[in-house]
Amino acid sequence: MFYVGSGFSFLFFARFGKFLLAVVVGSGILLGGFGGLASPAAAAQQVYYRVKKGDCLWRIARQHGVTVSVLKQANGLRTDLIMPGQVLSIPGVVPLQPAKPTVTETVYGRSPSASSRSGDDVIRDLLEYAWSLRGVRYRWAGESPATGFDCSGFTKHVFGRFGVSLPHLASAQYRCGIPVNREELAPGDLLLFTTYSGIDHVAIHCGQGTFIHASSQGGCVRVDSLTERYWDTRFIGARRLLEAGR
Repeated sequence: MFYVGSGFSFLFFARFGKFLLAVVVGSGILLGGFGGLASPAAAAQQVYYRVKKGDCLWRIARQHGVTVSVLKQANGLRTDLIMPGQVLSIPGVVPLQPAKPTVTETVYGRSPSASSRSGDDVIRDLLEYAWSLRGVRYRWAGESPATGFDCSGFTKHVFGRFGVSLPHLASAQYRCGIPVNREELAPGDLLLFTTYSGIDHVAIHCGQGTFIHASSQGGCVRVDSLTERYWDTRFIGARRLLEAGR
C-alpha cells in the first residue's frame, strides 16, 4: 500500500505483473494493490484516508458518502477522536468525483466558501456538525473536541468551522450578530442565558425549542429544551449570525 499526495483529480487502474492497482487521488487517498484477477470494481472497494489537521469524522464521512457510525465501525473507533496522520479505512465503492468537504476552517472573518453557499445550506451543515460533537466532555475554557469545551468555546469552535469568528466569552458573543426576538428564533441562532451572574451561558438553537450546548451540569455537549423551566426562566436573548435563504 502506498500513499499518493494531492495534485491529481482522476481514477485510473494500472497492472504491474500480476497486480492490479487502483489509484484514486485528489483528497489524500491511499493506493491499494490487489493480486490475481481482481476487477476494477473490486479494487475500488479498498480505500484509505490519511487524517489531516482540522479533520473530523463528520467531515470525512460526508466527503466520502458514508455515515459517521459506519466509518467508526469500519475502523473500530469507540469515540469521535481522530489525530492528524491517522489512517482510516473508507468502506464502500469510491465515487469517481468525491464530494468536496463543506466544512471550512478559518481563524478570523468569514471564509469565501461559506459566503458563496446559501444560508440554508450553511446552517444545516453547521447544526449537523454541532450534533456530531454530542458527548464531548465539558472542560472550562476548552474549545477543542480533543480536549473538551465550555459553553462559549463550543459555539466559537462550531461557528469558526464555518467562517464566523467569535470571542471566547458568552457576554461578548451577546454583542455579535443582530438581536432576535424569542418568537422569531430560527435554527442556528445563538441563545444567551444567565445561570449565575450576568450573561454567562450560550447555546445554539436547533429549532422547535431545542438547543445544543456544552453543559457544565451535564458534563458534556448535549441537547436541552427551552421549555424546561430552568432554561425558560434564565433565557436572556438571542443573536443571529447567519441568515437563511441567502
